Amino acid sequence: MIEINEVSVNRVLNLTAIDLGDYVINPYRGCEFACLYCYVRSNKVASKRKKPWGTYVDIRKNAPDFLEKEIREKKPKTVLLGSTTECFQPVEKKFRLTKRILEILNNHEVPYIILTRSPYIVEYIPLLNQGFCKRIYFTVNNYSDTFKQAIEPKSPSFVSRNIAIQALLDAGMPVIPYYSPVIPWVTEIKDAFSLFPTAERIDFEYLNFNLKNTLDIIKSISLTDRVRGKNISRMVYEKNYYEQTWDTMDEEIERQANRANKRYKRYRHPFDAFFKNTYFD
Repeated sequence: MIEINEVSVNRVLNLTAIDLGDYVINPYRGCEFACLYCYVRSNKVASKRKKPWGTYVDIRKNAPDFLEKEIREKKPKTVLLGSTTECFQPVEKKFRLTKRILEILNNHEVPYIILTRSPYIVEYIPLLNQGFCKRIYFTVNNYSDTFKQAIEPKSPSFVSRNIAIQALLDAGMPVIPYYSPVIPWVTEIKDAFSLFPTAERIDFEYLNFNLKNTLDIIKSISLTDRVRGKNISRMVYEKNYYEQTWDTMDEEIERQANRANKRYKRYRHPFDAFFKNTYFD
């Protein structure tokens, strides 16, 4: 059972280090999808909560009202939506905060970029098609139902996400299918390019082994497949093995991209650090 809390905020536009915008908006705090690999699990705000990540959502009910004022004061050049929450998670169907925020951004002609993994976004195609949505990074993946149940049981199915991406592409939206996290011996990338032939490019972000709960992720995989879990756990402690494994993945993605004649980007975390938040070419 998800705990829903209606809260008030005194700021909506927050500065961001991610190069997809100068400000970020997160209409909600928390996420119903509760993905085990989500980096927000270990941020300062989430760590202070007594309830586990994925069991609560805070509704920032006055966010749209503050946004009107802040746009006039801060004059954002580009806004990123959804860096620490899912803007189109199930609670959006009731509270419509994201819908109101999109309407305000459109009315003020503020360009925006969206991060999502929710098929519900297709309900807002008329809003997104007004010329101010500059890009949608739509997170997908491709591994068995068994592994999905272990890693992200509450997130939308991969099939439903693929259908949503195609619907957005058919509507002329600038969508980038974003495979994340790519997990060696778990994620199957052979169909990544053929699934979305009209996408301008396909992006891949490799599993971040610097997350605080990396061992929890590996444990969940190991319970499903002990051998694969053992191979992945070696990457935590053996730098050469870590690099060799990702080098092999790099080569496979490049082969698939060349075969499909498709552009791609990949984001690879160094052995003991995070990749820089650089997404644009």
